[in-house]
Parts: sequence; C-alpha cells; structure tokens
Amino acid sequence: MLVYPSIMGATFEQLAQRCEAASLGEYAWARLLQDIAEWVGGSKAMLLGMPDNGPYRHALDWNHDPAAIARYNTHYNRFDPRAGLSLRTPVHQTQLGQQYVRNEDIAHTEYFEAINRFGDVRDSVHGIIGDDAEFGRQSISVQRGFGEDLFAQGEAERLRSLLPILDKALRNSLRVARMLGSHRSGGQAACHVVDRDLNLRLSDEGEPTEAGVPCGNVVIGRSRIDSDDRASLALIEAAIGRALRGETLRFRIGNAEIEAAPLPPPLRWIGEDCAFLVISRARDQVSSRADLFAAAHALTARERAILEALMREPDMRTAARSEGISYETLRWHVKNMCQKTHHSRREAMIYAALASKFDDLAN
Repeated sequence: MLVYPSIMGATFEQLAQRCEAASLGEYAWARLLQDIAEWVGGSKAMLLGMPDNGPYRHALDWNHDPAAIARYNTHYNRFDPRAGLSLRTPVHQTQLGQQYVRNEDIAHTEYFEAINRFGDVRDSVHGIIGDDAEFGRQSISVQRGFGEDLFAQGEAERLRSLLPILDKALRNSLRVARMLGSHRSGGQAACHVVDRDLNLRLSDEGEPTEAGVPCGNVVIGRSRIDSDDRASLALIEAAIGRALRGETLRFRIGNAEIEAAPLPPPLRWIGEDCAFLVISRARDQVSSRADLFAAAHALTARERAILEALMREPDMRTAARSEGISYETLRWHVKNMCQKTHHSRREAMIYAALASKFDDLAN
C-alpha cells in the first residue's frame, strides 16, 4: 500500500486521486473517509449501505464510538427518522440533516436519546453515492457533535462535488475484486462479501452462479447464505471466522470450490467485519493434475490442453479430434512435450502426469 502524507486542507484534486487509489487497494478507505470528512468540515463520518431487503447499515466509520455504531446497526437503523426521507434523495445529491428532520422535532424520542445523544451526533450532511443492482444503495454521512455548529449549504455542496468520483471508485473496486476472484479460482468465479452471520453484503454472481454450480444443499440467496445441512453451514461459518482473523481457507461443497479469505483492500469500504467468498466450479482430478504437471515443466497453454486430452483419452487420433487439430499437429506437439518433460515416449509422460508426484504442491 502506498504511503501518503497528511492532507489536512487537501484540494479537490488530491481527494479525487485518493478515491482512485482506494479503489485499487493502494490507499485505505478508512483514511479516505477521514480525509473527506475533514475536507467537508465534519468531525465524524460513516459510509452506509442498503441492500435490497433491509434498512441502511453502517459499513465504515471515522471517529465514532463503536458502541454507538453497534447500537445503530442492531436495532435503531430500522427506526431512523431520516432514513425514509433519504431514500427520496436522488443519486449524487446531498441534503442537510436538519432539512430532513429538525432535532427539535425528535428531541424527546427514544431514537434521539439512544443514537444522537449517545453517539454525540448533532447534525449531518448526507450524500447518495449510488443506487443500483450492482452494489445497492450506498451513501455517505459527514457529521458534527453537540459542541459544534450546524452545517450550512456550502458544506453540502462541497460533499456533492465528490459523489460522482466516489461512485466511480466504488464501481472500480468491484471490478478489481472480480479480477482477484477470477485469478484465485483460475477462471470465472462468483464473488460474495459475507458477514459472520452469513448475510450477503455484496454479491457478484458471475458466470458460475448463472451456470448453477451446485454447492450441495447450500443456497446462495439474495440476502444470505442458508442450508438445511448444518454441517455445510458450520463449515462456511468456521471459514468466515478464520477469514475475519486474517486466514484463508479453501474447501469443496458439492461441485463448488470455495475460498474464504480476508476482505481485499479495494472492498474494505464495505466494512471490516466481512469475508470474501470466491465460488467456482470445482476442477476434477485429471484437470488439476494436468495443471500441476504443466506448471512443473513450463508447458504452454496449448500443450497443457493436449496433455489433459491424452490423460482422458490416450488414443492420439481421438485426442486430436477433441482438441480440433490434425493428427500430425498433435504428434508434433507431443514430441516437443516429451522433450520438455524428459520422457522418451508419450505413454511415460502421461503416466507421470497421472501419477501426480506434484500433488503436494497443491496442499
């Protein structure tokens, strides 16, 4: 991760650069949130996300009491008096908290005492970053405590100018995460951001889910992971727990290969209490052993494909037809492959690949 100097009094251009860097994992989202809040003129800030089926939920914060955040997430976010009004705020627009609902109008409510007073939040500037199927409704709230003045329209305009840039950065972070997922799985993969309670914070279904990769009895729904198979759920829960402790675990359920890993830096705007699940179609033993043997002997992609075809069907003419090449072309490739792998005959090479003495490299 790149190291940046303090940017108190930062320019708009500096913040825009840091938004782009955060989307690539080169600048911490938590630090960026602080930078934006100070630039707008606030002393606290939070990012809020809203999935299809629920209320706003705090994702990332700066300078908030963790107990106040937990209280908001676990109960009071469902009764936020400003949440319904914020839903009518268009994307890339801002609104002052006192324009939504004045403090005087809710001062004697349980919400005001439990959240505003307890969390020392007197006023806010609320901005809508984006709202669509790709990442749900995402917003940013910059706040001030009771020892500070209310915000003015100028601060709202300042935050508004950054919203399209934040929108672009969040979307770019999703593209980076997809690439990471595909790289980890060796091909197309479905990527999900899941919390410890198996709620989906973000879901990029990708090709494998559309193709219906069976995960045993596990169902990847719109809002959470569920199953009537307690053993499979317990395995996923344990893997997520390890991911939250900084570990990575790979396992298989049904025909799906699953990796549970810590949330990659580009996606940490979602919050620190989530894991990154990469789900792909499990490769069979022949394919995996062909990969290992090809990597060990520096075979080309074409040679690796021919090796797998011969491992499945040793007949040269049948293998040539399956690869869509002529028999003579396949013979020429096999001769080169034998030279690379130091085998005098193709049968010995195929046997060595099937024996998979490189299996320990996969563990």
